[in-house]
Amino acid sequence: MTYDLEWADLPEPAATARSRYETCTDLEYLCVHAPPCLDEYSTLAASYQFHLNISGMGFCRGGMRRTGMIYQATAQPFPDWHFDGIDDWRSADQSRRDAYNEAERAASAQTVPGLVGIPEFKLTSNGPWLVGTREVEQALDCYQASSPSLRAELERDDLWVAWLDWLRLTVMHGGFTVR
Repeated sequence: MTYDLEWADLPEPAATARSRYETCTDLEYLCVHAPPCLDEYSTLAASYQFHLNISGMGFCRGGMRRTGMIYQATAQPFPDWHFDGIDDWRSADQSRRDAYNEAERAASAQTVPGLVGIPEFKLTSNGPWLVGTREVEQALDCYQASSPSLRAELERDDLWVAWLDWLRLTVMHGGFTVR
């Protein structure tokens, strides 16, 4: 299992490439664009992504747990699929598909009111999850408030340092998605 993380707000032309790729995959059409949507999106978005295998994410979650950056919570369910199958999805009015996509985006951004940081469930599956700017800021604040000796211990690991650097960048770009 891998975790593919990406800035929520991509700069152009990566944002347009992601939108076009999502449209092609949303309708499950064979991509007829040149260059193919996945190729163009992958190339343009690569600089704004962070990839971890299950072990790497486990390590990062462990450090985040130790420093209070994440909290335990139960994810609320995603919206029910109100389509009779993929053919119904493809033939449905765009407004109906948009309404479902909007409900799914809202579910992917869920947090627990009153709790600080990032809900751990967003970092234990491929979601799709949206970790918002405020969540990342709160997590980084918790990290800064943790003991200097704990921070020094964690910062001896290159993966941890790269993870923190990437989190800091995401604050300026709407947070990040987990897929």
